[in-house]
Order: sequence, then C-alpha cells, then structure tokens
Amino acid sequence: MADYTILYYEIYVCPQNPTDSSKYYGKTPLLEQAEIVVRKAKESGTMLFIKAVCSDGKKRYL
Repeated sequence: MADYTILYYEIYVCPQNPTDSSKYYGKTPLLEQAEIVVRKAKESGTMLFIKAVCSDGKKRYL
C-alpha cells in the first residue's frame, strides 16, 4: 500500500457528455465539507465529484 497523506479535496462538476472535460468547482481541506457540498448540489440538480490531492503528487477519486 502506498504511503501518502491527503492534503486537500478538490470538487469538480461532472461532464454532460463522456467526451467532455469536468470543470473545477472548488477545494477544501475537510472531507466532510466536500461531501456536504456534493450532497447540496445534487439536491439542486448539479452532479459533482471529489478528488483527494495527495502528498505523493497523485489525485485520487473518491
């Protein structure tokens, strides 16, 4: 298993089409805050997703 720490979480808007790119929405150091943003956006009809930005330079989907 890789050794890394999560630095912060980035939030993105899901693309409309599979060939489109996602759009950056925001970032937060708190996972709970990112999850609340995603949940509230879904209630209003916007689909978002979260990526964890890690100390090893990688971004991981949650």
